Amino acid sequence: MVRDADVDAGTVADFLGRLAARTPTPAGGSVAALCTAQAAALVAMVARYCEAPALVERAQRLVSRAQQLAVDDERAFGAVAEAWALPHGVSPDDEERRSAIGAALLGASEPQAQVVETAIEVLVLIDLLRPAARAGLLSDLVAAGEVARAGSAIARMNVESNLSRLPDSEVRSRLLRRMGVTKERA
Repeated sequence: MVRDADVDAGTVADFLGRLAARTPTPAGGSVAALCTAQAAALVAMVARYCEAPALVERAQRLVSRAQQLAVDDERAFGAVAEAWALPHGVSPDDEERRSAIGAALLGASEPQAQVVETAIEVLVLIDLLRPAARAGLLSDLVAAGEVARAGSAIARMNVESNLSRLPDSEVRSRLLRRMGVTKERA
């Protein structure tokens, strides 16, 4: 039985069961964060074989950060689900409900933006390790790179999707810039 780092989280099988359930969380955001955590863990393993303790330490920090981002994402998207569940028609124009949904979507975008940034840091470590990695370890670095890129792509899409219908604001613009979106309207 493989247990997650957080003993309260259960097994990988438990997570997959929760992921497959008809519930708003966990979902793609958690998958993006855990892809990034797995990529960082592979990098940490390669760094150990390359006897690069500073890179091991950096990779382990990224593993921890990505694991926390999975938790943060689940919490943040739970708030989105709660906002969507608010009753319609409480205020004459439903402004309170729309505002709550918008605020929750902005909040749910932050952990995903951090997933993208963490995945980029994983890719930097891969580039640093590549020259020192033996042939047998190069495939692990390739796997780490592909998984980090997948996590980043999922998280970036989540941010863009969360923000696509929200009105322009400084927070929205800042998040989109962090994702590399420079168009006036995403």
